Amino acid sequence: MNIDNLCMNCMQELHGEKQCPNCGYYIDSPQISPYLPLRTTVGGKYIIGKMLSSNSEGASYIAFDFERKTPVMIREYLPDKFIERGFGETEVTIRAQWNDIYYIYLKKFLDMWRRLARVRGLSALIPVIDIIEENNTAYAVTEYIESISLREFLLKSSTGYLNWEKAKVLFMPVLSTLSTLHSMGIIHYGLNPDNMLIGRDGKLRISGFSISEARIEGFELSPELFEGYTPIEQYSYGYEEGAWSDVYSFCAVLYRALVGTVPQDAVSRSVNDRLIIPARYAEIIPVYVINALMNGLQVDPAERTGDIESLREELSATPGNVVSSFSGVNAPPAEERPKAQAAPAEEQQSSSSTGKIILITFLICLGIGLLAFAGYMAYDKFVKPAGEPSQSNQEEVATFEVGNFVNESYTLIASNTVQNERFKISSTMEYSSTVPEGYIISQSIEPGTIVPMGTEITFVVSKGPEYVVIPSGIVGEMSVFVEQQLKDAGLTVKVVEKSNDGSHEEGVVYGVSPGEGTKVIKGSEVYVQVWGAPPETEPETEESTTKNPFDFIFGG
Repeated sequence: MNIDNLCMNCMQELHGEKQCPNCGYYIDSPQISPYLPLRTTVGGKYIIGKMLSSNSEGASYIAFDFERKTPVMIREYLPDKFIERGFGETEVTIRAQWNDIYYIYLKKFLDMWRRLARVRGLSALIPVIDIIEENNTAYAVTEYIESISLREFLLKSSTGYLNWEKAKVLFMPVLSTLSTLHSMGIIHYGLNPDNMLIGRDGKLRISGFSISEARIEGFELSPELFEGYTPIEQYSYGYEEGAWSDVYSFCAVLYRALVGTVPQDAVSRSVNDRLIIPARYAEIIPVYVINALMNGLQVDPAERTGDIESLREELSATPGNVVSSFSGVNAPPAEERPKAQAAPAEEQQSSSSTGKIILITFLICLGIGLLAFAGYMAYDKFVKPAGEPSQSNQEEVATFEVGNFVNESYTLIASNTVQNERFKISSTMEYSSTVPEGYIISQSIEPGTIVPMGTEITFVVSKGPEYVVIPSGIVGEMSVFVEQQLKDAGLTVKVVEKSNDGSHEEGVVYGVSPGEGTKVIKGSEVYVQVWGAPPETEPETEESTTKNPFDFIFGG
């Protein structure tokens, strides 16, 4: 593999193409500052490619490990508020007023990634393979796993949501990984369907780690908050953050996967909590899962499931656990229970049989009563039939997250039953030399926006490139007129002069490339070849034109 021929977006080898046939990336696309220039080498062996995502803490790039000959992902500590880096530069310059806090957060960045590197074997993590300090900053290198975000996976699925049996296979291993991370003091604070990735092996993995100061209001960095998935304590409402914050975000992601809509955001819920599970979904979600979601999505952290292990128990609950969870009553340990006085042996045997019958009957009745009460409470608080008014007498309107449809086939989107149930889809057509015909150039609503069911989305769909024909009869014309004619046709004109020995008229067109009558894409460059100025001749001087008066004496 020739490293110089790699596409900087997908790391596939090119063979002279200006546009990658695999991903459509143009090889001349620049990397804007303050991000590392394309093809920068980090750590002596990683070639930096396109910047894929960023927040106030740093930037993530696709890269290529030229020792192992494989793509990798690189996270750079790059708090843009604190630093400067000009176009084409690699070294980070720290703004003087932020010098101290820059290095405090750099230490936190390194500490977090070193801890993640120690548990690279966790099933729901992308392994960390290298940590580098250079360019006055630091880099964490992780394996590249071909994957799709959970959000895109759900948006492209036939229904837009998963049943519990499928969701359980995806989500339960993530709980084990989160539990281990929490025990090490690593809390994600940013779980959402965009940074939970499904690989070709079918496993769900966590990505998008950042230091906590980039995910909580009140610090020097601008907080990265995810509407519908971020708990209220990260909005700096006076609540303490902790493991329970990841519990909320995880439950919000699971809710999205099971119900097909983004949960109402925590700040709105603190004023008017309208988060419910419509009846058509509640009928297929086990009661204990609804109970776990209800507990994990409590707005007040004090009322929420407090840790991942407790959430795991609720999501894999037995009926007995469900009753205990709903009732909120914990039985005292056996050694603390009052002991009865001993009775004569014959009375013990008789009373024992009778007592067992009574006890069994009582427990059955108690269990049925508690389950009924729990079901009523879960229904009243969290489950409503579709369209039934909530307790606030407001009709609950289903909301959906708008996906990123750019570069997708419009025909597939417009014929997708799920998308048509959610949105009113319309389109306009435009020419495009970069987006294939029939594919979406742009959309009227930004990806990730939460909108009510039935919202109209207008797509701008590519008609393919617009072609024009280079006019005939332009050779022999004056270049000034030819240039204007070609510009009016939507072409970019480059004038090339040719040396003139004096036998041609200056400024006359003697050739055009591509040639006359050629069909080209509108906006293409056309080279117009014109005759330049003829060479200057040396003017005759008076001395050379005046006869010498003595020439006649010598026969001149």
